[in-house]
Parts: sequence; structure tokens; C-alpha cells
Amino acid sequence: MPSIWIGKFRTAQEWEAEAAERDAVLTVFDAIDDKVMSSRHPFNVQAWCSVCCAVRPMAHAWHIGSVNAEGSVNPAWTENGCCHSCGLVSRNRALVDYLQGIPGQPEAVYTAERLTPGYAALAQLYPGIVGSEFLGADHLAGSIHRQESGVDVRHEDMTALSFGDNSFDLVVTQDVFEHIPNYAQSFKECRRVLRSAGRLVFTIPFFVNPTTEIRATVDETGKVTHLLPPEIHGNPLGDGSLCFQHFGWDILDTLRLCGFDDATANMYWGPWAGHLGYPMFVFEACSG
Repeated sequence: MPSIWIGKFRTAQEWEAEAAERDAVLTVFDAIDDKVMSSRHPFNVQAWCSVCCAVRPMAHAWHIGSVNAEGSVNPAWTENGCCHSCGLVSRNRALVDYLQGIPGQPEAVYTAERLTPGYAALAQLYPGIVGSEFLGADHLAGSIHRQESGVDVRHEDMTALSFGDNSFDLVVTQDVFEHIPNYAQSFKECRRVLRSAGRLVFTIPFFVNPTTEIRATVDETGKVTHLLPPEIHGNPLGDGSLCFQHFGWDILDTLRLCGFDDATANMYWGPWAGHLGYPMFVFEACSG
């Protein structure tokens, strides 16, 4: 199958420098997407799944998304393209595709999830992977807790990981950092636990704006102040998670300020692989 990776950006300036060419490409991509989504009703398309390594039917629906001032439907493309077999949506499958393209096999891998289909896919790629969930501020970092499902789950706070320095070759998160008010501290923790030449690979809700939009803050007492209407995302523990920020291009600079040597936004699109909509990204930060 052709590659879905169509661009790599290190700064907002690199993104803007390609504006004219990008707008022309967007016209073509929009035309293709519009033909595919010609119905308001949910539909399936046959596409290549990088997780299943096979052609699978993928579900698209418009229950997550918005309509702009011109009346154009803007689905949450990253949350669509759900493979009927593995259950992963576009952003999950793109992340796996990106990881499959990294040379070599990391020996030690950590991911900030344990109870998701995404974890199951990562565990196929990396036997022995360490997974965790945030189980609440009253839990001890690194402690193990049996869930009702019978699964033992490790508790970790991404701003204060229990792992020692230089513990992992690869850290993976999928739509986690938007739920962490002090996300810069979580970047520093990821950098601390990564070995030399280690990688942080992740997805986030990303908007091609110069700066990150802060939607809510929390003070030292735990009091949350909403600057914008609350936005609640799904949580594998079932209680939902507040979105504290929508990230912009400044996240790449923040990653470098937190100790990473390089950071990139890697853009993908490809109807043949069930990835509709534009632009969508997988992020990578390298420790040298």
C-alpha cells in the first residue's frame, strides 16, 4: 500500500511556508473526501488496516464533529474510520503505522494506557510493554490495582512517573496530554525516563493555530476553573476526562524546552487506509 505520510513539520513557520501548495492539495483532498462522505448516514468503506495487516470494513459516522458557518460538515476525522476487526479509529491506526516505520525494535516500551484496544495493538507490536492508567490522585505511583474485569492495572501520574531515569527506549501516548493541566511537566517526565536516542510518539487533539488554547486550569487545591465550556472526552475507566487544552504549533517548541532534541508533527492522509480528513498528525519527540 502507498504511504499515508505526506508531510513533516518542525515549526509553524515550516507549515506556513507551504501554504500555497498545501491549499492546492487541500482542494484535491476535500473533493475526494466529499465524494466518500456523500451521505449524512453512517457508512462503511473497505480500506487497509495497518493493525490487522488486511483490508477491513471501516465505519464512519457524524455524531462527533461540527458544522461550520457555511454549513459544511466537519467530522472528527481522527475519531472515525473505525476498523470492524480491531476496533481502532484513524488516529490509533495511524500511530501504529508510524511506529511500524521506526527502524529497529525498542527493548523497553511504556504506554500511558492499559484498558483500551489501543493497548492491545501496542502489545502485539511490543511484547513486554508496560501500560498504565491514571486511577486517581489518592493512588501510589507504580501501585497495581485489580479491576472488576480481572485485569491488574498499574497506576501512573504522567507528571510524576515512578520509573527511574533512562528506563525506556520508547514512550507512547494516545490522546492523553490534553487531559493533563501541567502538560509541560509530563513532557519533562517522558524525557527523563527515556534513554539516549529514545522516542516519545503520541497523538493529541491538534489545531493548526500558532498557540495552544487553554480551556481550563486547576489550582494547588484541585479547584478547576473553566475558561471555555467544558469538553469531556471518553475514558476507559468510564467516568470521562476533562480536556484542559487544544494544542497548537507551540507544542513543538515546548517539547524542545522540556529537554527533547527534536520534535516533529507528522501529517497523514490516505483513503486507501481509512484516513479521511485533513490535516491530521502523529507527533514525535526525540531524546538525541
